[in-house]
Amino acid sequence: MKWWRNSSSKVLLGLAVTGVAFAVFASGQQSAMAESGKKAKLRENSYYYSAFNKRDPFRSLIVGEFVSEKKMSPIDLARVELVGLVKGELDRFALLEDNKGFAYILRVGDRIKNGSVVAIGDKTMVARVTNFGQSRKFTLRLAERAEGDKK
Repeated sequence: MKWWRNSSSKVLLGLAVTGVAFAVFASGQQSAMAESGKKAKLRENSYYYSAFNKRDPFRSLIVGEFVSEKKMSPIDLARVELVGLVKGELDRFALLEDNKGFAYILRVGDRIKNGSVVAIGDKTMVARVTNFGQSRKFTLRLAERAEGDKK
């Protein structure tokens, strides 16, 4: 009975007894759950959405049907002016405005009336226009406006 006097032996013996007791308890609990056919729930989360006096989140915000009056005609370069240029890392865009105040955004390759956009520079947009079998280059220059000046 010398091993009872050593404190580390008491700790090891206590851990061994605790481990055996836990294993017996866990196996007993598992067999009881297996017999009842239920899974153990650690905690139950309940979520509620109160829809009272709120719109249906899956219903469309747009009411009615889209009605197109006519197909959009290509842009006529004779009736627009170049008001801005946007330069990105990979692409450039030309901002055009007609006399009614409608704005258009074009990039290289976009179709226009009787042609297409060929190049967009730092202050110009170049398009190739074909009329009656004759192709010509059409260049729009950036409109110079004073600050705060409107059209």
